[in-house]
Amino acid sequence: MEQFKVHPEKISREFVVTLEIIPDERDYKEQIIDARLKWISENDPHNPLKNFSMVDSQSEIDFFVSRQQELEQEKERHIHQLMLELQQDLQEIQTDEAPGLAISLSGPDYLVQDRIQKYREQETKKREAICYEEVKLIAGRYNSLKQQCEERINQARANYQAAFRIWQEERGWGLGNGEQRGTGAEEERGKR
Repeated sequence: MEQFKVHPEKISREFVVTLEIIPDERDYKEQIIDARLKWISENDPHNPLKNFSMVDSQSEIDFFVSRQQELEQEKERHIHQLMLELQQDLQEIQTDEAPGLAISLSGPDYLVQDRIQKYREQETKKREAICYEEVKLIAGRYNSLKQQCEERINQARANYQAAFRIWQEERGWGLGNGEQRGTGAEEERGKR
């Protein structure tokens, strides 16, 4: 679905926190309207969708299944981007000739080299910790949204089944005990 394809180049905490299960309410509603129009225009008596409630429910199922897949792809892309940025940061730390103001570069060469090595180790651990916290934040937010999608899918499936049962009952095809209306009359005719 194209409406999910808008991503910032750089992922920010604000972007992740503000992610929504439905990124654009208008597009979501238009998709349901489009599904209704398509159903009406096809006018196919063999279509498994028998009424607007079923069409709406199926449209919701399709939307949220697609959204779940999109969220998983976004999550993987964002985590991959963070890991690449971490690798670049770690490489810069290791190749930085003079860490500058962070440590004292005066004294015997072996002490300066030891300080540089300790600085690099500390910076590496610090950057890794920050990155892994960001990964946890991203994964948690996306997993929460995917769970919300799953809940909406389950609700739409239940709505679909309810709409189908109502459609059957309107036609006398589902009386709850598995029998179709008119079965008793046919048996009466058979006894005559």
